Amino acid sequence: MAGILFLFILLQIPYYLMDIPSLQPELAWRLLGQQMAAGNLQYVDIIDNTGPFSALVYWLNGLLFSNSALSFRVFAFLILLFQVYYTNRMLINNNAYEDSNYIPAFVMILLFQLSFDFMTLSPALMGSTFVLLALSRLLSQTTVNTNTVPSILLMGVFAGIAFCFHFPYIAFLPLLIFSGLLINGFSFQQLSLILTAFLLPVVFCALYYFWQDGLSYFIEMYFTLALKIEKIYHVNFKDLSYIFSLPFLIAIVGYLKNNVMRRMTVNQQKHNQLFLLFLLFNIGMFFLMDRVSPYQFIGAVPVLTYFISHFFTISKNKLTQTIIGYSFFLIIPLIGYSWTFYLLNDSSFNAYKLKSTKNHDILEGKSVMVLGNELSPYQSAIMASPYLNFRLTEVYFTKLGEMERKTRFYQDLKKMQPEIIIDEAGLFDQWVEGLPKIIPLYTRSNSGLIYRGKQD
Repeated sequence: MAGILFLFILLQIPYYLMDIPSLQPELAWRLLGQQMAAGNLQYVDIIDNTGPFSALVYWLNGLLFSNSALSFRVFAFLILLFQVYYTNRMLINNNAYEDSNYIPAFVMILLFQLSFDFMTLSPALMGSTFVLLALSRLLSQTTVNTNTVPSILLMGVFAGIAFCFHFPYIAFLPLLIFSGLLINGFSFQQLSLILTAFLLPVVFCALYYFWQDGLSYFIEMYFTLALKIEKIYHVNFKDLSYIFSLPFLIAIVGYLKNNVMRRMTVNQQKHNQLFLLFLLFNIGMFFLMDRVSPYQFIGAVPVLTYFISHFFTISKNKLTQTIIGYSFFLIIPLIGYSWTFYLLNDSSFNAYKLKSTKNHDILEGKSVMVLGNELSPYQSAIMASPYLNFRLTEVYFTKLGEMERKTRFYQDLKKMQPEIIIDEAGLFDQWVEGLPKIIPLYTRSNSGLIYRGKQD
C-alpha cells in the first residue's frame, strides 16, 4: 500500500500546480460551520439543506481548523485513502477476483483523478464512506451465505448515516431492500430490520431537533422542501460526459466480459448483480441532487473500480494486460488534468468557482446580508444572514403566508442587523412592504447597495 500512497500523492501534484480557485460549494460549507459556531442552529436559524452530520463536521472543523482550504484537502485525502484501502480489502475478502492483488486499489486511485473536486471535504464524499461500509456488509451476506443479524443491522445503520450526511443517498435504502429481495433472498423480518436500522440515525437527528424545538424545520428543510428547489449546474452534461464516458464504457465492457468469459460461482454472480444495481442507483441519484458537479458521483467510484478491475484481470495475455494497464494509467488522469485546464481557461468555470467580490473595499469587515444565490461577498464580509441556501429560502418563503413571511423576515433583520444588504434577487422592497419599523432603517444607495441608516 505504500506504493499506492506514493502514486496518489504523485498524481495530485498537477492539480496543485494548476492553482485551482476555491469553489462556491466550499464557501457555503465554510459559512455553515461559521454560523453554527456562532450559536445558530442548522435548519432553524440557518436555511440550508446540508445533511445534519455534514453540518456537524463543518462545525467541528471550523472550531479546530477554521474550515481552511488545507483542512478540506487533508481530510478529503485521508477519506479517499481509507476508501481505496477498504475497497481493495473488501473485494479480496469476498473473493471477487481469482487472484488477490492491488489492481482494484490502483484502478481506484486513477479514477479519483477524474476531477479536482473529488479532493474536497464534500457531504457526498463523507457519506460515500458509509455507503461503502454498507455495501461491504451486503456483499458479506452473499459470501458467507448466512444472513446474520449484526451484519444486517450494521448495513442499515451505515446507509442511514450516509443519508444523514448527504440527502441523495436515500436512494440506497430501496437499493438495499431491492437487492435483499431479489439477490440475497432476505425474509420480511430481515427487510424490516434493515428499514429500522436505517431510520435509527434519522430518528437520532429528529430527537435532537425536537429537544431544540426545531423538528418541523428539520423535516421541512431536509425532507420536503429540499426536493422542490431548482438544481444548480456547476458543470454541464458535456463536461460530465467527457469525464465519465470512458470509465463507464470500460466498466460496461468489464461487466460483459465477466459474464461471458468467466466461470463464476453463485456468490460471484450475486456480486456482479449487486454492483450493477449499485451503479444504476448511483446514476439515478442525479434526480435527487441540488448541485450538479462531478463530486456528487464519487459514490460510483468503487463500483467502477470493481468492473474495470475485471476488465484487466480476465485477459490471459500478459502483454495485452500490460498495454491496457499503461494506457489506462496515462489516459484517465489526463482526462482530469485536461478538463481542469480547459475549465480554468473557459468562462463556464464562473458557474463553479468563487467570483471576485464587487465593492470589496466597501464590504470588507462589514456585516452583510445577501438576498440571492451569490455568496462571494461573504469572502471579505461578515455573514449576517440566515439565508445560506437562497433557492431553499425562496421555496420556504413561498410556502409561508404573507404575514408569516413578513414576520420571519422582520425577525431575521432584527436578529442579524446587517450593515449592508445586497439585493441581488430584487426582493427587499417586496419583503419589507408593510413593515413600518424596518423601512426607515435602510436606505438604498445609487450603487444598489442597501445600507442600515442614512448615507451621505
